[in-house]
Amino acid sequence: MLMCVLSRLFIDAWVYIVGRVLTSLSRSTWQAWESITVVPCLTKDRLSIYSLHRQACLNHQSFYTDPATKLQVLTRYAHLQRGKCCGNRCRHCPYGHINVEINLNQPRKIFNTSYYE
Repeated sequence: MLMCVLSRLFIDAWVYIVGRVLTSLSRSTWQAWESITVVPCLTKDRLSIYSLHRQACLNHQSFYTDPATKLQVLTRYAHLQRGKCCGNRCRHCPYGHINVEINLNQPRKIFNTSYYE
């Protein structure tokens, strides 16, 4: 459990730094994101989302369907194609939510080593 907490603190900093410098869709970009995911810290539901998202990105798809809500979710692949944060608090934002406005009435999303929730 302590490993998961420490990982999340490290990952928040890593996401901010990596998100600001990644602009290409190269294999090394994907490997950089894969390297920060701590799979043992993910619950069964989170692991399901991680797997769906990973497969969609490997297939160069822009969306996948969330198993719980049945909504379409943008993949990190789609965000990297856009090239910047759109400011909409996206689940797989690779830019550390840099353009998201601060809203004190809405809690900040937390990065769980794989995606924001």
